[in-house]
Amino acid sequence: MTFEEYRAQDACGLAELVRAGEIKAAELLEVATARCEEVNPQLGAVVYKRYEQAHAEAREQADTLAREEASTRGGTPASLRGLPLLVKDLALHVSGAPMSCGSRSYTGFVSSYDSTAVERIRAAGLLILGKTNVPEFGLTPYTEPRALGPARNPWNTEHTPGGSSGGSGAAVAAGIVPLATASDGGGSIRIPASCCGLFGLKPSRGRVPLATEGWGGGVVEGCLSRSVRDTAVYLDIVAGPAAGDFFPTSKALFTGALEQAPPQSLRIGFSTAHPLAEFGAEVHADCQAAVLDAMKLATELGHTVEEIALPWTSTLYEHDFLPVVVSSTAVEAAEAERLQGRRLRSDELEPNTRLMVEMGKALRANVYASALQRWNATARAFGALHQTYDLICLPTLAEPPAAIGRFDSPAVEEMVIRTATTLGLTGVLMRFGLIKEMARRIFRYMPFTPPANMTGAPAASLPLGVSASGLPIGVQFMAPMGADQLLLSFAAQVEQAQPWFERVPG
Repeated sequence: MTFEEYRAQDACGLAELVRAGEIKAAELLEVATARCEEVNPQLGAVVYKRYEQAHAEAREQADTLAREEASTRGGTPASLRGLPLLVKDLALHVSGAPMSCGSRSYTGFVSSYDSTAVERIRAAGLLILGKTNVPEFGLTPYTEPRALGPARNPWNTEHTPGGSSGGSGAAVAAGIVPLATASDGGGSIRIPASCCGLFGLKPSRGRVPLATEGWGGGVVEGCLSRSVRDTAVYLDIVAGPAAGDFFPTSKALFTGALEQAPPQSLRIGFSTAHPLAEFGAEVHADCQAAVLDAMKLATELGHTVEEIALPWTSTLYEHDFLPVVVSSTAVEAAEAERLQGRRLRSDELEPNTRLMVEMGKALRANVYASALQRWNATARAFGALHQTYDLICLPTLAEPPAAIGRFDSPAVEEMVIRTATTLGLTGVLMRFGLIKEMARRIFRYMPFTPPANMTGAPAASLPLGVSASGLPIGVQFMAPMGADQLLLSFAAQVEQAQPWFERVPG
């Protein structure tokens, strides 16, 4: 199989070829491996390779694959056995493989077990080719860890593939694999999907077993893919509660959404207003245009669209979202210390991460608890809005993919942060507003994704826009809590009306 033939199929299409005996899993691995060796030096997408293990696993299942007959549900492939897959190098344990979490603080750590999702991936016969690059502890909407170097966007390597699932996004967009795992605590599936021209669904809270219970339950597991059906089939493989899950829900058949008739006459509320407009923030014209074009398409498909006011204010970021994130970051640093069996050195965390750790340690318990209560208030505000609108449409990002290094702290700012955290003066930085300004720099870029993590509701980025410079732009759709199938059904309808699969980087 040539690379062109490989990239011409989505994961489901390749799996069908394997089940029909037209291609062997080992051949797919050879193409994926060759592609990784060709493009990864420029992209920095894959940080750990397990080629030999994947080939050994392919040989073990070869006899079964040769006999296996195609299994479908209403024409949708129900198996991805024999497919190469990459796993995001954050929280998901792959037995025998290193896990870095994008941080020097994990140097030398090797996982001794498989996380539940990885167990289900293996049981389904997917072949884990390696692990993908992430920012330190998954904290940023770009992937530029100092420990491992940046992941780059295959559409333009001077730009980010997003974060925190940036390595996964770059690898899928570049055609290394048709599918890679991803996770989302503030937009980390949807942001790389937007930056890389992919489909990315953040499932409802509890649909997929948790790799971590941090970020107030905001983190969920999922994947990045080039087709809606690939995401649906993958989620069917990994979905369903694990023993002791904090947010257990019944297993949903995601592929079932693709068997249903397209949704009729949905009510869609949309907005292109920037939530931080009071601080001078604006949504880029290309991102606004992508939403408006999506609404025009929705109207042509028979849906009703209406511009709405955003159901949250600028206080959401600093007062509601940030306290939960910094508290969880302190816990993550403590876990790294536990695994290392010692206190971390100052050079084992990036300055901004260490600042967040110190903020998390200093945060009062009542501030954390009040923030989570406001998460519930946000969920109820969205719930009230969904009484009128089936879906809510927003930009995924306020700008096209950022340039590499765009969010680097100035040298003076970094020196101040290092000094303050070393001397225990984090409170001084908070009083002088430096931390607020740093947070606003990030939230100006990604203001639209965190609310879905706070509410727990499903949200997806669809690759519907293109910037004037030719970079992908995603459009985000949010559905009510638990309405993952509605969102998938709508996404499949849009995909059919305005196909995106053939749009790939050169």
